[in-house]
Amino acid sequence: MNITGAIFDFDGTLFDSMHIWKGIKYKFFDRIGLKLTKEDEDAFNGLFLRDSLILAKERFNLKESYEELFSMFFEYIKELYLVEAEPKNDIIDFLEKLKAKGVKMGIATATGEPALEAVLQKYGMRNYFSAIYSTYTVGAAKTEPKVYDVVLQKIGTDKETTWVFEDALYAAKTAKANGYNVVGIFDKSEPNWEELKNLANIFIHDYKEIDL
Repeated sequence: MNITGAIFDFDGTLFDSMHIWKGIKYKFFDRIGLKLTKEDEDAFNGLFLRDSLILAKERFNLKESYEELFSMFFEYIKELYLVEAEPKNDIIDFLEKLKAKGVKMGIATATGEPALEAVLQKYGMRNYFSAIYSTYTVGAAKTEPKVYDVVLQKIGTDKETTWVFEDALYAAKTAKANGYNVVGIFDKSEPNWEELKNLANIFIHDYKEIDL
Protein backbone atom coordinates (compact mmCIF):
# COMPACT_ATOMS: atom_id res chain seq x y z
CA MET A 1 0.00 0.00 0.00
CA ASN A 2 1.71 3.17 -1.22
CA ILE A 3 0.39 5.82 1.18
CA THR A 4 1.63 9.25 2.24
CA GLY A 5 -1.74 10.74 3.23
CA ALA A 6 -4.97 9.46 4.79
CA ILE A 7 -8.31 11.26 4.79
CA PHE A 8 -10.85 9.69 7.11
CA ASP A 9 -14.58 10.05 7.28
CA PHE A 10 -15.74 10.11 10.92
CA ASP A 11 -19.12 8.43 11.53
CA GLY A 12 -18.98 4.73 10.70
CA THR A 13 -15.31 4.98 9.69
CA LEU A 14 -13.30 6.22 12.66
CA PHE A 15 -16.10 5.84 15.21
CA ASP A 16 -19.13 3.65 15.75
CA SER A 17 -21.58 6.54 15.89
CA MET A 18 -24.04 6.19 13.02
CA HIS A 19 -26.75 4.97 15.42
CA ILE A 20 -26.74 8.40 17.04
CA TRP A 21 -28.06 9.95 13.83
CA LYS A 22 -31.15 7.77 13.55
CA GLY A 23 -34.12 10.14 13.89
CA ILE A 24 -31.79 12.78 15.32
CA LYS A 25 -33.50 15.86 13.92
CA TYR A 26 -36.80 14.83 15.49
CA LYS A 27 -35.08 14.22 18.83
CA PHE A 28 -33.50 17.66 18.55
CA PHE A 29 -36.84 19.29 17.76
CA ASP A 30 -38.32 17.62 20.83
CA ARG A 31 -35.35 18.84 22.90
CA ILE A 32 -35.99 22.47 21.95
CA GLY A 33 -39.70 22.12 22.68
CA LEU A 34 -41.20 21.62 19.23
CA LYS A 35 -44.15 19.24 19.06
CA LEU A 36 -44.50 17.93 15.52
CA THR A 37 -47.74 16.77 14.01
CA LYS A 38 -47.85 14.03 11.38
CA GLU A 39 -48.12 16.81 8.78
CA ASP A 40 -44.96 18.41 10.19
CA GLU A 41 -43.05 15.12 10.11
CA ASP A 42 -44.07 14.58 6.49
CA ALA A 43 -42.72 18.04 5.63
CA PHE A 44 -39.35 17.28 7.24
CA ASN A 45 -39.05 13.74 5.93
CA GLY A 46 -36.10 13.31 3.58
CA LEU A 47 -34.63 16.77 4.16
CA PHE A 48 -30.95 17.23 4.95
CA LEU A 49 -30.05 18.90 8.24
CA ARG A 50 -29.51 22.39 6.83
CA ASP A 51 -32.86 22.39 5.06
CA SER A 52 -34.58 20.92 8.12
CA LEU A 53 -33.31 23.71 10.37
CA ILE A 54 -34.30 26.38 7.86
CA LEU A 55 -37.78 24.89 7.56
CA ALA A 56 -38.11 24.60 11.35
CA LYS A 57 -37.26 28.27 11.77
CA GLU A 58 -39.85 29.27 9.17
CA ARG A 59 -42.55 26.77 10.11
CA PHE A 60 -42.45 27.44 13.87
CA ASN A 61 -41.40 31.11 13.72
CA LEU A 62 -38.33 30.42 15.88
CA LYS A 63 -36.50 33.44 17.30
CA GLU A 64 -33.08 31.80 16.86
CA SER A 65 -31.14 32.39 13.65
CA TYR A 66 -30.19 29.47 11.44
CA GLU A 67 -26.61 29.77 12.69
CA GLU A 68 -27.80 29.61 16.31
CA LEU A 69 -29.96 26.55 15.58
CA PHE A 70 -27.01 24.90 13.85
CA SER A 71 -24.79 25.53 16.89
CA MET A 72 -27.48 24.23 19.24
CA PHE A 73 -27.87 21.09 17.16
CA PHE A 74 -24.18 20.25 17.18
CA GLU A 75 -23.90 21.02 20.89
CA TYR A 76 -26.57 18.35 21.33
CA ILE A 77 -24.63 16.00 19.04
CA LYS A 78 -21.48 16.63 21.07
CA GLU A 79 -23.27 15.61 24.26
CA LEU A 80 -24.47 12.39 22.63
CA TYR A 81 -21.04 11.61 21.15
CA LEU A 82 -19.32 11.95 24.50
CA VAL A 83 -21.67 9.33 25.94
CA GLU A 84 -22.41 6.98 23.03
CA ALA A 85 -19.68 7.17 20.34
CA GLU A 86 -16.76 4.72 20.50
CA PRO A 87 -13.70 4.21 18.27
CA LYS A 88 -13.97 1.48 15.64
CA ASN A 89 -12.16 -1.77 16.36
CA ASP A 90 -8.35 -1.49 16.11
CA ILE A 91 -8.48 2.07 14.76
CA ILE A 92 -6.07 3.50 17.35
CA ASP A 93 -3.48 0.81 16.61
CA PHE A 94 -3.88 1.56 12.91
CA LEU A 95 -3.44 5.30 13.44
CA GLU A 96 -0.27 4.56 15.39
CA LYS A 97 1.07 2.52 12.48
CA LEU A 98 0.30 5.35 10.05
CA LYS A 99 1.99 7.85 12.33
CA ALA A 100 5.09 5.65 12.60
CA LYS A 101 5.18 5.47 8.80
CA GLY A 102 5.07 9.27 8.56
CA VAL A 103 1.62 9.36 6.96
CA LYS A 104 -0.19 12.72 7.23
CA MET A 105 -3.79 12.38 8.40
CA GLY A 106 -6.96 14.45 8.20
CA ILE A 107 -10.70 14.13 8.64
CA ALA A 108 -13.40 15.00 6.09
CA THR A 109 -16.82 14.70 7.67
CA ALA A 110 -20.45 15.73 7.54
CA THR A 111 -20.44 16.34 11.31
CA GLY A 112 -19.65 19.73 12.82
CA GLU A 113 -16.06 20.06 14.01
CA PRO A 114 -16.72 20.88 17.73
CA ALA A 115 -18.45 17.54 18.30
CA LEU A 116 -15.53 15.70 16.68
CA GLU A 117 -12.93 17.65 18.61
CA ALA A 118 -14.60 16.73 21.91
CA VAL A 119 -14.82 12.98 21.33
CA LEU A 120 -11.35 12.78 19.76
CA GLN A 121 -9.93 14.48 22.84
CA LYS A 122 -11.84 12.06 25.07
CA TYR A 123 -10.11 9.07 23.47
CA GLY A 124 -6.69 10.70 23.07
CA MET A 125 -6.96 10.69 19.26
CA ARG A 126 -6.89 14.39 18.38
CA ASN A 127 -3.14 14.66 17.80
CA TYR A 128 -3.18 12.15 14.95
CA PHE A 129 -4.97 14.63 12.68
CA SER A 130 -3.49 17.83 11.27
CA ALA A 131 -6.71 18.88 9.51
CA ILE A 132 -10.39 18.44 10.37
CA TYR A 133 -13.03 19.89 8.06
CA SER A 134 -16.78 19.40 7.81
CA THR A 135 -18.97 19.73 4.76
CA TYR A 136 -20.67 22.64 6.54
CA THR A 137 -17.39 24.53 6.86
CA VAL A 138 -16.40 24.07 3.21
CA GLY A 139 -19.94 24.64 1.94
CA ALA A 140 -20.37 21.45 -0.08
CA ALA A 141 -21.76 18.00 0.69
CA LYS A 142 -19.87 14.82 -0.13
CA THR A 143 -21.67 14.58 -3.42
CA GLU A 144 -18.85 16.96 -4.38
CA PRO A 145 -15.11 16.43 -3.69
CA LYS A 146 -14.51 19.84 -2.07
CA VAL A 147 -14.15 18.63 1.53
CA TYR A 148 -11.59 16.00 0.48
CA ASP A 149 -9.68 18.51 -1.61
CA VAL A 150 -9.54 21.03 1.25
CA VAL A 151 -8.18 18.39 3.63
CA LEU A 152 -5.70 17.22 0.99
CA GLN A 153 -4.40 20.76 0.58
CA LYS A 154 -4.00 21.15 4.34
CA ILE A 155 -2.13 17.88 4.91
CA GLY A 156 0.02 18.56 1.85
CA THR A 157 0.31 15.09 0.34
CA ASP A 158 0.06 13.96 -3.28
CA LYS A 159 -3.42 12.84 -4.35
CA GLU A 160 -1.94 9.75 -6.03
CA THR A 161 -0.69 8.45 -2.67
CA THR A 162 -3.52 9.80 -0.51
CA TRP A 163 -6.22 7.34 0.50
CA VAL A 164 -9.78 8.21 1.48
CA PHE A 165 -11.36 5.97 4.12
CA GLU A 166 -15.17 5.84 3.83
CA ASP A 167 -18.08 3.67 4.94
CA ALA A 168 -20.72 5.44 2.82
CA LEU A 169 -21.11 4.37 -0.79
CA TYR A 170 -22.14 7.77 -2.16
CA ALA A 171 -19.13 9.48 -0.56
CA ALA A 172 -16.73 6.78 -1.73
CA LYS A 173 -18.07 7.22 -5.26
CA THR A 174 -17.28 10.94 -5.10
CA ALA A 175 -13.74 10.35 -3.86
CA LYS A 176 -13.01 7.59 -6.39
CA ALA A 177 -14.40 9.60 -9.31
CA ASN A 178 -12.11 12.47 -8.39
CA GLY A 179 -8.85 10.55 -8.38
CA TYR A 180 -8.50 9.33 -4.81
CA ASN A 181 -7.63 5.80 -3.76
CA VAL A 182 -10.45 4.49 -1.55
CA VAL A 183 -10.52 2.15 1.41
CA GLY A 184 -14.09 1.01 1.97
CA ILE A 185 -14.98 0.33 5.60
CA PHE A 186 -17.83 -2.01 6.46
CA ASP A 187 -20.49 -0.45 8.65
CA LYS A 188 -23.94 -1.94 9.17
CA SER A 189 -25.51 1.45 8.48
CA GLU A 190 -24.56 1.18 4.77
CA PRO A 191 -27.06 -1.15 3.06
CA ASN A 192 -25.09 -1.21 -0.21
CA TRP A 193 -21.82 -2.35 1.29
CA GLU A 194 -21.28 -4.99 -1.39
CA GLU A 195 -21.32 -2.24 -4.03
CA LEU A 196 -18.88 -0.31 -1.86
CA LYS A 197 -16.69 -3.41 -1.74
CA ASN A 198 -16.62 -3.57 -5.54
CA LEU A 199 -15.91 0.15 -5.89
CA ALA A 200 -13.12 0.48 -3.34
CA ASN A 201 -9.46 -0.21 -4.04
CA ILE A 202 -9.39 -2.01 -0.69
CA PHE A 203 -12.35 -3.14 1.41
CA ILE A 204 -12.12 -4.11 5.07
CA HIS A 205 -14.28 -5.09 8.01
CA ASP A 206 -11.56 -4.25 10.53
CA TYR A 207 -8.43 -2.10 10.41
CA LYS A 208 -6.15 -4.98 11.33
CA GLU A 209 -6.84 -6.34 7.83
CA ILE A 210 -4.78 -3.56 6.19
CA ASP A 211 -1.15 -4.36 5.40
CA LEU A 212 0.85 -1.15 5.22
